[in-house]
Amino acid sequence: MPSADPRPRLLLHVCCAPCSTACIERLRDDYDVVLLWYNPNVTDRDEHERRLAEARRYAGIVGVELIEGPRDVERWREAAEGLLEDPEGGRRCDACFRLRLRVAGEAAEERGIRLLTTTLTLGPRKPLAKVAAAAEEALAGLPVEYLPIDFKKRGGFDRSLQLSKQHGLYRQDFCGCEPSRLERERRR
Repeated sequence: MPSADPRPRLLLHVCCAPCSTACIERLRDDYDVVLLWYNPNVTDRDEHERRLAEARRYAGIVGVELIEGPRDVERWREAAEGLLEDPEGGRRCDACFRLRLRVAGEAAEERGIRLLTTTLTLGPRKPLAKVAAAAEEALAGLPVEYLPIDFKKRGGFDRSLQLSKQHGLYRQDFCGCEPSRLERERRR
């Protein structure tokens, strides 16, 4: 049954609950937001489950539907093959963005949702231009439009910190992939 909500539906790919906070807040007035959790880059099962549990919890707090994609670690490893030594922000990240946004685009198409964006652009190390370029490639051939929103703008990252603290959300300090976890450990 079609929604009576006059706002257009938008699929928001969620990298983690803390990043979703400020993004949902910014989008809710203009869009009927549906969340998609799809993060095969989070290869450690416990870390993946912890982040997913927080995404579920926050979706419940704000009353937004959350679609859970598959864990898909092997698919991520295939996409990142030969790129694991690249620094964060390099070709590995580009491949990871393309994979996640392709699956998000397919999920949107399946549900008749024509608009897509991602929380990835809230991250200080994830420039809108890189994410938008990956989205353009990833969504080729799909009837889904990528909305290039830089959620870092207008204090988005700081707002996500406030909302995360307010709701007691687990806030990780690495993207989730094995190379970023190892880099975090080297920095400590």
